Parts: sequence; C-alpha cells; structure tokens
Amino acid sequence: MFKLENKLGLGLAALGRPGYINLGHHQSIGDDKSKDNMRNKCHEVLDFAYKKDIRYFDVARVYGESEEFLSSWIRKQNQFAGFVGSKWGYEYLAEWNVETDQHERKDHSHSFLKKQWVETRMNLGKSIDLYQIHSVTPESSVLTDKDVIQELHTIKKGGVDIGISTSGPQQKETITDLLDINKSEKLFTFIQCTINIFEQSCIEILKKASEQGINVIAKEIFANGRLTNLNNNLHQENFIKITKVASNLNITIEDLALIWVYQLPFVKIVLTGASTIDQLDRNLNSLNLIDIELPSLNNYRLSQVDYWNTRKTLSWN
Repeated sequence: MFKLENKLGLGLAALGRPGYINLGHHQSIGDDKSKDNMRNKCHEVLDFAYKKDIRYFDVARVYGESEEFLSSWIRKQNQFAGFVGSKWGYEYLAEWNVETDQHERKDHSHSFLKKQWVETRMNLGKSIDLYQIHSVTPESSVLTDKDVIQELHTIKKGGVDIGISTSGPQQKETITDLLDINKSEKLFTFIQCTINIFEQSCIEILKKASEQGINVIAKEIFANGRLTNLNNNLHQENFIKITKVASNLNITIEDLALIWVYQLPFVKIVLTGASTIDQLDRNLNSLNLIDIELPSLNNYRLSQVDYWNTRKTLSWN
C-alpha cells in the first residue's frame, strides 16, 4: 500500500498558470505573471516544500506550465525522492492570459489521452509516478471506453500507477462506478477527490475504496478559499459557525479545515494548493496541531448543489 511519511502534498494548479479560481489568487502571486517569474516563484515554493519533507507533487496538463515548472525544478536537484502525479483530459486554452473567454477544454477521448501522455512524458520523463483521468463525471463515459482503458493498462505496465480525479455533485456516483469497473479491470489504484468541511458527500464511499486498496488523495481542502479568512460573502451562515468552532479551539479556520481532512484515516495524501511560501508554512504549522480533538463537523456540510453551483461562479483571477 502506498505510503508517505508526510501526508501533506503540494498541488501546482495555482502555481503553474497566471489565472486560477482560488479566492485571492491574484494577490498571492502578484502582478508579474510572466512565465519566467512564475517559474522562479514556483521553484522557490518547491524548494521550501521539499526542505520541509513534502514528497508528493501534483500537476496536470491543464495547469499551464506546471509539468515543465516541476520537471525543470527536479532536474536541479542532486537527488529527487518524490512521488509525482499528473492528469490528462483537459487542454489549457488561456494562452497565459487571466482574462479570456475559455480557460480550458475537456476531452476524454482515446486520441487525446495518447496526445497528452506523449506531452507528459516529454515534460516529466521517468519522474511521472501516477497518471490520472482528470475530473471524471458520469456523463463523460470515459470509464467504459475500452480503448482508453486498454491504453491506461499499457501505461501501467510501464510502471506508472493509474487513477482518476473527480469533480462535481456526482463524485460519489463516479467513485461507485470506478469500484465496480475495477473488480474486473484491476487498473485503478488512486482516487483524487474533493473533500472538505463543506463537501463531505464522498466520505463513506471513499472508506470503501480505501478498504479495497485504493489510495485516496484529498483535494480542494480549503474549498478554493471558501474555508479561509478570504471568504466574506459565500455560505456565510455555515462559514460563521465553522469560524466560531475554530475560535473556541484557539486555532484558525485554515487550521481547522486542514486538520479535519488530515485526521480522516482513509486519506493517504492531503493536497494543499499553496501559491506562496508563507501560505505553505502556515499549512505546515497546522500539522503541529494535528492531534487536537475536534468536535463533529457534520452539521456544517453544504448540499452538493449549493457547493458545486457556487464553485462554478468563482472568478478566474
């Protein structure tokens, strides 16, 4: 079973492109969004993360230059002992602009898998350890595409683990489909799923997945900033109650959001999308509180419709 000493992993979605939907992203990365500057900033965050024993790194074809930023950083290391996951299924279209009509395009076809796998290999070489189908939903039908499944089996035979990431209000249904398919295919060993205090819908099915040998990666643990002090107008009834819980424990809401996910026993990796050293340092400091006893937070979950419809309204910045 896959295991890292430190469950905290670093995702480069907010570091690999100039625009992202996290609240406050623009303020975090600053005005200079040139590729050279963002590569340098990304490398600085990666240096800090590795020094602090973070060993899981998450990129994707659609995260702008995230694969190239990570691979150029890896090449500078005397020895790299990390685990790298990337994802295929979305194309980056923004051409390094924040203001654009379309940032990305979804394509789960067999031909697109072959195209993006070549690109990932060119960027990461042998540093790629995990390849995931990006944001699988029931309507994409990718899990029943025989050509895609066969191609993924071929990639797996080359020594790369195969997984999926999920998104949207039907995450639970997607994971259920994967577990059913995996009984015969025995292909998938990772699931990357949105799990946070607001979005708790997949806890039971992920427990089941873990029992069947699937490694669970928790993403969007801060709900794209909605579970941080940057949130001043979204889900305020629940947000204020969660903030009060954190205050009563003498911790921040960010501490609470991270610790709550980290304490879930079936989660193998907890992704932070920190885009600055300061943000990452605060996340790491939260781990000093990891043994704190938390009250039940079940009552603060949102409906899946509310959670995902609001996520759709978040602006690229």
